[in-house]
Amino acid sequence: MYPINKNGLNATCFQHNWEDPSARHHLWASAMIPDRKVTGIFMADVKFRIENNGLTSAGECDSVLQTTLREAHARGIRVYALFAVSDAAFSEQYMANYPNEFNAACGNDDDIYFDGVAVNNEHFSQVKRCDNPTDIALQDQVLMDLNTTTYNALPLPLHFSVSWNWDCCDCDPANYVTRELTWDGETKSALEHMVNIVDSVDVQVAYNTPSAMTDRAAKPYQYWQNKISSAGTEPTTTTTTTALYVLAYTNPNSPCQTSFSPHKEGSTTVVDICTRGGDRTEAAMYAAFDEVEATWPGSKGGIHLMSGVYSSGITADWPVHNTTTCPLDQRYNSNKNKCVKRCRRGKVWKPDSCKCGCPNPCKVWNKNKKRCKLRCRRTKKWDPDTSTCISKDSTDLGYIWDKIDKMCKLA
Repeated sequence: MYPINKNGLNATCFQHNWEDPSARHHLWASAMIPDRKVTGIFMADVKFRIENNGLTSAGECDSVLQTTLREAHARGIRVYALFAVSDAAFSEQYMANYPNEFNAACGNDDDIYFDGVAVNNEHFSQVKRCDNPTDIALQDQVLMDLNTTTYNALPLPLHFSVSWNWDCCDCDPANYVTRELTWDGETKSALEHMVNIVDSVDVQVAYNTPSAMTDRAAKPYQYWQNKISSAGTEPTTTTTTTALYVLAYTNPNSPCQTSFSPHKEGSTTVVDICTRGGDRTEAAMYAAFDEVEATWPGSKGGIHLMSGVYSSGITADWPVHNTTTCPLDQRYNSNKNKCVKRCRRGKVWKPDSCKCGCPNPCKVWNKNKKRCKLRCRRTKKWDPDTSTCISKDSTDLGYIWDKIDKMCKLA
């Protein structure tokens, strides 16, 4: 979606959405809207930054990428590296290990790392005929390549983008014919195989009404639920990161009813007329997400793409979201016009509980004195299993405050 360089035709219109502080400010503001928080980003434009054993072509760690990952994680946002060559060779399979290499060479365990790998290879749409032996063989090859990509991405989870109509030879509800493939010894829908192979999927439903989005997500949701219910059995597995997203397009598209953009691809006006589909507004997109998530519990709405009309201010129906956002351990102070520490008086931010607390298990908050104090007397230690103070001489493990080292130790 980006031009090859920033010096050619219409270069002044090009705005990368995370390459400089101003762009990232807008991205985080757009991602942190109350009750509409973005929890994960499949981030494009990373390949050339990490394809040399995790490094750039200059043999360096990409500092902009490191900063972006750090800022995303500080806001509780997961980031997957996205690869989208979309060719017959399924070239993404050879890129799937790049994020692991980056994590090893340039990351850390705290906040600079990729959470996973995302692939958008749509070549399946070019070989999806059900009555052509050549196409059927190529469909099988896509499954094999996808499986290879999953293993190449390990230990990171793999996310894959699918089209709703990859499930069917005839997608008319009155004459629905499932596209069945025999792969790995099992005959199932091609789409079900894909859902089972990868960790998570997003479904491109290519329509902008709640009813159509809900209907087109029905089959992949069923397959995803089957996968979860059969956790631990081969060949399907489930993880804490497994997910199913139903996509709404916010980039101008054609035909117009496939997107929530107020104008179709190639339009000469900001708002044009679309005689099919639903309203093309942010409110309509949110309403569609609400209906999908209510109908298919556990599913999530997804925006394709954050560089579309979302938060652009292109019309009043697509407002700019530009409120200052802060890392989770900070809050915005309007008087100082900056982010300040959320926790005070010796407390620290606890990511697991999303609140401030005492820095170690040996201490507990004292409301009267308004500070953290030791939980147990000197002859005792803290047993987290029973949530009580036990004798220091007990054989059970517990936390003891070491006055000399001024550390909380497990003994």
